[in-house]
Amino acid sequence: MFIRKLLLAALIIALALPPMLGLNGYWLHVLNLTWIAAIAALGLNLVTGITGQIVLGQAALMGLGAYATGLLMLKGHWPWFAAVPAALLLASAVGIAMGLLSLRIKGHYLAITTLALNEIFRLVVLNEEPLTGGPMGLRDIPTLSLPSLGNSLDVQMYLPLLAVTVLCYAGALWLYRARLGRQMRAVRDDELAAESMGVDSRATKVRAFVLASALGALAGALYVLSTGFISPNNFVIFESIKLVLMTVIGGLGSIGGTLLGAAVVTLLPELLRDLQLIYMAVFGLAVVAVLLLAPRGLGVLGDWLLAPWLPQPEHERQPGGVLSVLRGGKAANDAATDRPPVQRGPAPGPEAPVLMQVQGLGKHFGGVYALSDVSFDVREGEILGVIGPNGSGKSTLINVCSGIVRADAGRVTLAGEDVTQLPPWHIHRRGVARIFQNVRLWESMTVLENVMLAWHDAGGRHDEAAARAAAQQALDGMGIAFLAQRRAADLSFGQSRLVELARATVTRPRLLLLDEPAAGLRGGLVMELAEILQHLRAQGTTVLVVEHRIKLVMAMCDRVVVLNLGDKIAEGSPEDIQRDPHVIEAYLGERAGYDVDAPQAVNA
Repeated sequence: MFIRKLLLAALIIALALPPMLGLNGYWLHVLNLTWIAAIAALGLNLVTGITGQIVLGQAALMGLGAYATGLLMLKGHWPWFAAVPAALLLASAVGIAMGLLSLRIKGHYLAITTLALNEIFRLVVLNEEPLTGGPMGLRDIPTLSLPSLGNSLDVQMYLPLLAVTVLCYAGALWLYRARLGRQMRAVRDDELAAESMGVDSRATKVRAFVLASALGALAGALYVLSTGFISPNNFVIFESIKLVLMTVIGGLGSIGGTLLGAAVVTLLPELLRDLQLIYMAVFGLAVVAVLLLAPRGLGVLGDWLLAPWLPQPEHERQPGGVLSVLRGGKAANDAATDRPPVQRGPAPGPEAPVLMQVQGLGKHFGGVYALSDVSFDVREGEILGVIGPNGSGKSTLINVCSGIVRADAGRVTLAGEDVTQLPPWHIHRRGVARIFQNVRLWESMTVLENVMLAWHDAGGRHDEAAARAAAQQALDGMGIAFLAQRRAADLSFGQSRLVELARATVTRPRLLLLDEPAAGLRGGLVMELAEILQHLRAQGTTVLVVEHRIKLVMAMCDRVVVLNLGDKIAEGSPEDIQRDPHVIEAYLGERAGYDVDAPQAVNA
């Protein structure tokens, strides 16, 4: 890592040398345009590559910053150090509007909308000729004069532009590793899981659009300060497509790659200019070659160089020594299978306070009723099971209780507070965590980052050191601390499930909602899962678990609620549920034939 730091320092010093070495003004101008494009492309990469919101109108934001700065300096006689911040504020306001728009429009519809924004901007500039100069643009705008740096404007602006670019990319590196950067990546990887772990996806998207807009406007303002001229042709749709090309060539989500992509798209056409009529064809072939030879873009090289400042996942498996069946192999699984069955801990009595209350809950999808007048209580300190045949409404119940789905009737209260209409991130911050039926980790992040983000967003905490310590402790509690620097995408299913449990319990939630946590696990793994849940209950976490494995439910749960076709048909102790004729008819069938008075072995 030390060598890479030296290489990066040497590269920055080398990039500062061209004006001192007498490089001609034309190539200095091209390099200046490269730094400006790199800043605009960085903003685009933050919102598209890192947050996952497709934007095709970044050139319009550049134009907004350029025209706002130019008009304030030319007609308002503002100094540059006042005009530039004003332009950034204006662009940020537009970014807020775009971010709010992205909450309603997603995917390719958002892309088309932002592309239309670029055309709207062009038409406004062309038609408001008294203000913008129309097709002729604005001329004789005061430029940034720094005579101590050189004689020509391009020489004077080179080092300031390089310095601003370095600062912007350094800030982006810091952001990538910070809380907001993790939130942005979580929204891109799995928005639903992010919301369930306390990430306000709406605020995260708006912030990403504000950052992209501000960087685009900054690039436009720098263009004005370094040229003194604006034309509508500088900010047409084709320029937005070029910025997208920079991020794609550099690798979506790669910070270092974005700078390299900007250099390729800006410099390569100039280097090929002598080829005259065929230079665009050669340029296109060169771009295709880059994408074919490096599917992840030039970000592979950029991220290698910036590795000391980026989270570094480990790709090698760590050596053994882990006894858990969810982390080990066949021997560990066999050992767990041979262990005595899990026994239920002491159940809280009827006098135990109610933590969550479900009252008359109803939810329908079109003409199909997933839940119909469902009511029950979850007492503090208990493990409550929810069972029923497929299509009985179990997952819908979990989704309503966690805020992912809004109820059509009834209400859900948590410690006396009505949370029925709250979004999932607000419910999470009130002490409710959940695990999905299918593993939903943020696969581009390391295991440690997955757990750190959940700790941060439980209460809006910002202490990085405390977040790291809490995440390490949660991973250690699950026996998977050795996986902390592994990328989540490289984990086995059992390891992923344990990471989910660590992520859900790092905040020590009051209530843990589990949707078929044993799905996909073998017998020995199921037994260990039961032990973990009993341990969490002993630490003070109340558990509501939806599960199909009847023996697991009967061995682990204090009480059981049974659903069928959206209706609650039974509620009681595991022993009572196994004897209930309605439950036997609707769900248990012959499986109720085993001895209900004998302890149930999870691993049987």
